[in-house]
Amino acid sequence: MPITSLGRYLLPTCVVVALLGGRAVIAAAPAEASSASHRAAKAPFRRPAGAANPEEVAVGYQALFTCAAHFFAGRPLEDILRVELVDIAARKLPPPEIDDRRRLVRSRDGRGQTMVAAFREDMGCTLLPPHWSEADVGRLPSVEIPDPPDVSSLAFPRGDAVGPLKLVPAQRALLDRAFDGQSFGTGTVTASILVLKGSKLVAERYRRGFGVHSGYRTWSTAKSISAALVGIAVKDGLLQVEAPAPIPEWAYFDDPRQAITLAHLLQMSSGLYSQGSNTNAIYFGGQDVFSAATTTPLEAPPGQRWKYANNDTLLALRALRAALQDDLSYLRFPYDRLFAKIGMYHTRMEVDHLGNFIGSSQVYTTARDLARFGVLHLQEGVWEGERILPEGWTKFVATSAPARPRKAGERGYGAQFWLLDTMEGIPPGTYTTAGNKGQYVTIIPARDLVVVRTGVDPNGTRWKADRFVAEAVKVFP
Repeated sequence: MPITSLGRYLLPTCVVVALLGGRAVIAAAPAEASSASHRAAKAPFRRPAGAANPEEVAVGYQALFTCAAHFFAGRPLEDILRVELVDIAARKLPPPEIDDRRRLVRSRDGRGQTMVAAFREDMGCTLLPPHWSEADVGRLPSVEIPDPPDVSSLAFPRGDAVGPLKLVPAQRALLDRAFDGQSFGTGTVTASILVLKGSKLVAERYRRGFGVHSGYRTWSTAKSISAALVGIAVKDGLLQVEAPAPIPEWAYFDDPRQAITLAHLLQMSSGLYSQGSNTNAIYFGGQDVFSAATTTPLEAPPGQRWKYANNDTLLALRALRAALQDDLSYLRFPYDRLFAKIGMYHTRMEVDHLGNFIGSSQVYTTARDLARFGVLHLQEGVWEGERILPEGWTKFVATSAPARPRKAGERGYGAQFWLLDTMEGIPPGTYTTAGNKGQYVTIIPARDLVVVRTGVDPNGTRWKADRFVAEAVKVFP
C-alpha cells in the first residue's frame, strides 16, 4: 500500500503516573483499559538489565572490534590497536588474543574478566554472554549466505567495474581537505569519500589501510539499513506503519506499550525509557536484545516526545522477527530481500547469541555497499526496474517526525534518517544516515547526488557532515 501520508495511529490514552526507582514514570494506557475501576497496568516493568559495568564493556568492546576488523576486514592487530581500539587505550588492557584457527578473539582485563567474540562467515562476529564458554560457540545461530558472485567486470553499482575518475581541481581539493583531519573537524580521520551522480561513481578515495572491499562498523547508519528492512516487510504486508508494533513481550492484558506504533519506533517517539548507555550491555556485554529492549517502561505518551534511542530501532526489528514467524526467514531476510538485490555482497548484519539482529549499530559493510544503499534511496526505492522499498517509503523516512519539529540551522529527524535541509547551503530534501565516528550516506535528490563518508574518528571529534555536503554540491554540479 503506498505510503503517501502517515497519519498517527494512537489509541486514546489515559496517563498513569507511578514511581519507578524513586522517579516518576508516565505510562500511556489504552483507553479501554481505563474503566470506572481504574484498573492498574499489570506489566512487570523494570529497568533494563542494561548497564554492564564499564570494565566489562571495555573488555567486550576490545573483543568485538578486534574480531570484526581482523576476520571480516582482514586487518592486522597492529593497525586495529591504533584505529578501532584507540578509544579504550587509557584502560591499558592486555592486547587481545586472536585465535585464527578457531576464528575467535579473547579479551581480558588482567583481573579475571574475559570476553570472547566468535566470527562466522555468514553472521559476522558475536560476543558470547559471560555465562557461556568457548564450547558453546556451536550453539550460536547461523544461516548459510551464498558466496558473493564475481562482479568485477560489471559496471558499478551492480558490479565493481569503474572507469577512470576525472576530477577537476576544485573536486580534488575538496577530497584533499576531507582527509586532512582539520577542515571538517579537528582530529577527524576519514576512511573513505565517495560521490555519485545518479548511479555513476564520480569520486572515490580511501585512507591508507582501507579500500574497495574494506569493511567497517556502520554504527548508527545501521539504523537506516534496518528501516529499509522494515519498509520491505511493510511492502510485503507483514507490518503496518500506522498500527501498533507487534512486540510479543507486550501482548498481555493492559500493557500500555501496546499503544506504540511502528511509526513511533522508526521516528524515535516511542516514549520508552532510555539512556545513552543502556545498550552497552547488548553491544559489548553479551546481553541479548529481547531481555534489554522489551523490558523498558513508558516515560511519556507514545508519539508526544522525541528522544534518540537505540532500543526503538531494536524493537522495530523485534517486530519484524515476530511478523516473519520463522527464525531462518528472519536471519535470511536482509540478505535475500535487500543486500543481494542491490549488490551489497560485502555487508553483514551481526546478531546476539539468540539470533537477534543488533541493527541499531552492528552492521559491517564497505563504502561501496553504502553507496549502493544511497542510490536505492536516490531512486526512490527502485533498483534496475524492481521496486525494493514500498512506494512512498523514501518520502516517509525523509519527512520530519511529528514529535521533532523542524528548526532552521539544526538537523531534523525523519524515520531512522536525519534531515539536513534546514542547514545552511544544503539543498531542500537532503537527508542522511549518521553513525558514530563519522559514517554518513547522504542523499541529495535535488542535485541527483549521493555522498558517502566513512571514518574512524576518535571519541571527542565530530565530522561536519553538513559543511562537507554544502561544499560538495558546489563542486559536483
